[in-house]
Amino acid sequence: MAGTNREKENELRSLYERYAPLVHARCRSILHSEDEAWDATQEVFMKLHNALPSIEKKDSIYSWLLSTATNYCISLLRRRRSVRFDEEIHSAGSTDHVPHQEKTLLLKEVVRRFLSPWDRKIREVVMYAYFDGYKQEEIAQLTGLGTSTIRKYLTRFKRKAAGSGLTFEEVMYG
Repeated sequence: MAGTNREKENELRSLYERYAPLVHARCRSILHSEDEAWDATQEVFMKLHNALPSIEKKDSIYSWLLSTATNYCISLLRRRRSVRFDEEIHSAGSTDHVPHQEKTLLLKEVVRRFLSPWDRKIREVVMYAYFDGYKQEEIAQLTGLGTSTIRKYLTRFKRKAAGSGLTFEEVMYG
């Protein structure tokens, strides 16, 4: 990407205006915090500033941003090392009294734990499919992977989730 600093700044500003809401939504879905999601969004765009000259196709910027956001947020979660539980939930023997939103947050934490050991590409496919709602053909376009590879990755993830003792639907949808 050749050009003056002003041209580079304008391009980055344009990309931020176009993609920041999407990156923020991805970060918020992983981190469950508005403030942390905005901080993560800023970090991703700082990384984009450095990486922009090496990104060959403009079409791949969106995929690069979402992949980088996912990896950045998962790294943040790993550094936390512990799950924050509501004291009432932690001390209770049953989760029957837990509000639906709280159950959803706990189950999403389970999903993050399932995703953290997986290869970056598998995590990306799972996030596109189950968090962002993309179809396999759309994921293929975003990632450059074949649909058979995407099916294989999703099947592996489903099997690992099933082996946890939870049903796949419980893990993904609460």
